[in-house]
Amino acid sequence: MQSNPWPDRLARAFAILRGAVLVPYSVMLFLEPEKVMPGSSTEPARTFALMFASRTILLGIAFFVLAIRGKREGLAGLLLADAALQFFDTGMALVTHKGALAVVPAAIGVIGVWAGLFLLRAARGTVPPTPPVPSSGRASPS
Repeated sequence: MQSNPWPDRLARAFAILRGAVLVPYSVMLFLEPEKVMPGSSTEPARTFALMFASRTILLGIAFFVLAIRGKREGLAGLLLADAALQFFDTGMALVTHKGALAVVPAAIGVIGVWAGLFLLRAARGTVPPTPPVPSSGRASPS
């Protein structure tokens, strides 16, 4: 009996979406840090942008590659690590009394945990199969 492919596809689509968000943002941060981080001086902003963008581009590419290649365990680990970072960002927003900024990373973190745990269970074969659709007992028209 085959399991439902939708959660797997949804988890992989989420990873591709994370990559699609991370890479363009990081490229913009790399090319024009003053526009992405207004109010910062040019040199510190560029140094920070180079450091941050290079690692974030790698993270975004890893999401794409692992999702497209179907590497469930690796993608699960990456999603769970990203979720941990999202929860750190949520905590930082709350500690600095910027509660409105905590909503998006918290949501991304929750979805990341769900997707990561689902993929981890799917990779280990512990995802329960989808039950068959019950028949209505009527004869099918032929």
